[in-house]
Amino acid sequence: MSTKYKKFRSFLLPKEIVDLLFLSAYVSPLSNKESEIIIGLAVINDILSKSNQKRKHEDYPFHFNPMSSIYLQLKYGNNYKNYSHWLVMNNIIWGDNYHEGKATSYYLHTINAYVDFNTRLLKENEIKSQEIKEVIDTYCIRDNIEITLETHAVNGIEGNQKNGIHNNWYRIKVLITNTNSKFLTRDYEDDSTFINNSPTHIKKMGSYYKKNLKIDYDGAMKHSINRYNIELEQSRTEQEKVSAHKRYSSRISSINSLYNGSLNKSLRFNRNDTNKRLDTNLTNMASDLRKFILGFENMSYLDLSNSQPVLFNIILKSYLDTASDELKKEIRWYSEITLSGQWYECLQKLYSLSRNECKEIWMQIAYSENDHYLQVKKVFKAGFPEIYSLIEKIKQVNYEQFAIELQLIESKIFIDEICRELVNQNIIPYTMHDGLLVPIEHEQKTLDIMSIILNSHLGAVPKIKVENFKS
Repeated sequence: MSTKYKKFRSFLLPKEIVDLLFLSAYVSPLSNKESEIIIGLAVINDILSKSNQKRKHEDYPFHFNPMSSIYLQLKYGNNYKNYSHWLVMNNIIWGDNYHEGKATSYYLHTINAYVDFNTRLLKENEIKSQEIKEVIDTYCIRDNIEITLETHAVNGIEGNQKNGIHNNWYRIKVLITNTNSKFLTRDYEDDSTFINNSPTHIKKMGSYYKKNLKIDYDGAMKHSINRYNIELEQSRTEQEKVSAHKRYSSRISSINSLYNGSLNKSLRFNRNDTNKRLDTNLTNMASDLRKFILGFENMSYLDLSNSQPVLFNIILKSYLDTASDELKKEIRWYSEITLSGQWYECLQKLYSLSRNECKEIWMQIAYSENDHYLQVKKVFKAGFPEIYSLIEKIKQVNYEQFAIELQLIESKIFIDEICRELVNQNIIPYTMHDGLLVPIEHEQKTLDIMSIILNSHLGAVPKIKVENFKS
């Protein structure tokens, strides 16, 4: 008699959050106990893993993820409101109840807050801390969950509340059933459907990605933990410690999503409906983790320097026919600076700030509402009055449209043109929006293709940065 093969969904989540989830279910259970623990684990993982895709918020202390009611209902069923309400009421997550028809963003608290919540819950219900394991074991038996504790310590340093090092994580395996598969594997299955129905070059890229992408788990984890300890030592305030933990947990989450990603149903490969970018585990992974991709030492990374400012030239070109002499002159000057890869150096002279600070300033100018960061924009307007007025005009109705237009241009050039040509030449790239990771033997061919296609859009070859392990 054959035994049906069992499939599991794997999570790696901070111990303090999971403890609170199980304790809350124990002391204030839902009337409908269908899957509150498993749904809770899935929601926590969604927030933690999808938050690290929003790198512009890396220093923001909270992990968060916008979740529309349509998404929640499709994924978690008609009882999604009861589950989300229960998670909020028990401090496992919190929501901002965003208005204006936008999705509510659900957040994780800071890790120290979870320590406090657990302490209070144990005290109020006269539960001893060692009894948490018994509570968890009870639910694990009920819901076919396996939990093992992983402590990520370096140089003998143990995590504890006093030194602020929280490095205890649960590796959790949940048995996939007909009841829970819709929210444990939905994203992965949707991605598989997307790949199968995509144009040939994207289909090949997606299949290659799922089959070949792997990470040196131990090396990446050690690097992330060492970095966390260093950042904690350098932290001068509690807020800096909180931000350090957020960056650390983002790295741990992204590493785990690549570790046995196909088996764990955590690999992502899909195209964003709004900006048409390919969103994968790699696209927003911290750049210092790339070196742990297996085979990275034999790969080259090619990316467009100053990519968004450079691609803005394509929008500017569309205004040349009707532009004033002043605007034409400014566009030519802007084009010369950006195509040579000197845009942020130009801003450094304008603001007398560091290069990284000027990158942040460009984000504020280009991607914020017109009435925000007025002092910053005043300086830019003095240097580029005509171009600044044009940016303001584009953002007048919907300030996000400027960023979306640039991203649409980027995705069209990189995904629909460069990647298509690469695949036609039997070169399968890993994509990072405006950058490509290819086998080192295809470095020159990739550079040639990028140069030809970018030149066709910009009228010149912009600066393309090439990096490899051997350079």
